[in-house]
Amino acid sequence: MFRSPRAAAVGRFAGSALALCVLGVALLIDVNVGTLEHQDTGLVLLVSTAAAAAGAFPAVGLKLPPAPLAWAACGVAVVSLACSAGLGVMAGGGSALDEASDTYTLFEPAALMALLHVTARRGSPAGTAVALPLLMTALILRPLVIEVDESSSVLALILTLLASGALASGLTGRLVVVSRRQREAQIRLEQRLGFARDLHDFVAHHISGIVVQAQGARAVAVKKPQAVGDALELIEATGAEALTAMREMVGALRDDTLPHTPAPGTDAVRALVADCRLPRATVGFTETGPAGSLPADAAHLVERVVMEALTNVRKHARDCTSAHVRLDVSRRRVTARITDDGNPGPPDGSGYGLRGLREVTHAAGGTLTAGPGPEAGWHVTLELPLPLRQVSR
Repeated sequence: MFRSPRAAAVGRFAGSALALCVLGVALLIDVNVGTLEHQDTGLVLLVSTAAAAAGAFPAVGLKLPPAPLAWAACGVAVVSLACSAGLGVMAGGGSALDEASDTYTLFEPAALMALLHVTARRGSPAGTAVALPLLMTALILRPLVIEVDESSSVLALILTLLASGALASGLTGRLVVVSRRQREAQIRLEQRLGFARDLHDFVAHHISGIVVQAQGARAVAVKKPQAVGDALELIEATGAEALTAMREMVGALRDDTLPHTPAPGTDAVRALVADCRLPRATVGFTETGPAGSLPADAAHLVERVVMEALTNVRKHARDCTSAHVRLDVSRRRVTARITDDGNPGPPDGSGYGLRGLREVTHAAGGTLTAGPGPEAGWHVTLELPLPLRQVSR
């Protein structure tokens, strides 16, 4: 289940606001307690706290670009490690540093963990690979700079667990984003494949019609020259329709947008049958059931199958005198049967149209069969459940 973009934005805003509040409270505590005013460590802790604040507050409150975010985290970690080294030198030089708490503020580990989480989630790959080890080291090393004893080891272990949680949550968020992008890319690829199938169905249908009309015009020219003008006008109209369909498909392939939004019902199928021209053959249409309430996705698939079947009749059915499209619609199922009485011609090795439509039909939960009729001709049968199984196309 995916959250809406608005809900995701609200969640990110709430998370950032909470993190900023926690960091602000931690900084106020350090100021009130006087940790930053310690006689020996105050200046060093002030530098490391300022660096952590300069890195954490923009990273949490602002959506920094991935590369600046990651390399800023590297800089904060380097400053923290340098301050840890300075505190270690001070402890070895006889300064009055006898507890791990003398080397740490409350704000700095909180800021480093927030920076660790945000960098793991949104940093650039190269910068993140450098920043994460540095931040983890800066977090864990600070309690151990005076002396490795029981209390400092326990504190380092606690910081390790907390830092591991921040790192894991950040990496998990990063993987979720990557997975979502991969899914979106897969959906776009499937849409492009669907558009390619549409390009074949629509354009092949129109081109085959132009070929048949041109053949008819050549035959008519011998006996009735005055009828050639009407035939050429029909060829021109069909060619214009083919160009329009091709432009829509190519534009869709470029822009990853649907070429058209199919309307519910079977008006497009009726228009398709009415406009179909077969040489020396008639095309009939029968419709039963509540066809006007057919869902748009089912109507679009029926239209594509009818178009492909009639195109194949036009191209391959020899001596065909009649073709018929029968559409039966019920509340649970729609069935489309396209039959003809011609003699199927030899296969030409293409067959990509019905093959692709069979894949789409199967994905939608239906079946598509094609083969010789019981007596003559070729029969194509489409059966779809209603509603269709949801697919990416």
